Amino acid sequence: SKKSKALNGFLLDIKLNYHASAPATTDVTITDVDSNTILTVTDNKTDGLFAPRQKLVDNAKADITNSHDRFAVNGTLNFAIAQCDALNPALTATIRYLRL
Repeated sequence: SKKSKALNGFLLDIKLNYHASAPATTDVTITDVDSNTILTVTDNKTDGLFAPRQKLVDNAKADITNSHDRFAVNGTLNFAIAQCDALNPALTATIRYLRL
């Protein structure tokens, strides 16, 4: 498990760049400091750009259908990799965010 630097703003996207020898079984889970899942990519070794969004709810915590927004981040993002060989680095992640 690795952590990003401290971030304060809104997450735009994350580019995942896998090691050329990473197996197709590689799982990546990205969480915030409160252990909320931001992104999960399973059984993958293909580089990609991901723009995770969260579902919105109203004041009664009922889902607002067809509505998503950027994740607000205040702290580090945690990157956990599973089912991958011991590669150095197994994954390079580039985070773009709108800083506050």
